[in-house]
Amino acid sequence: MYTADSTAWAEAFGVHHGFVDRALQQRLRRLQDMEEELRALYAAFRDAPDDELLLSIRSATRSMTQAVECLQIAIRQISRGSA
Repeated sequence: MYTADSTAWAEAFGVHHGFVDRALQQRLRRLQDMEEELRALYAAFRDAPDDELLLSIRSATRSMTQAVECLQIAIRQISRGSA
């Protein structure tokens, strides 16, 4: 479910309506950084003898990638709504 309701986003982050884009961009950068860290962790553990650990890290990476994509879509929708 995606929403372009910038008022709801402003309330969710506790920012003024005019700062929603900045708040979303900051959080997007944080998510992207975390995604990159997860990828680095996976690479570091790639040869570990624990398959469950590797599957968990891969799953977390996929989930983080989805979160990044969802936030990017929300940002685009809000941008279109305010244009």
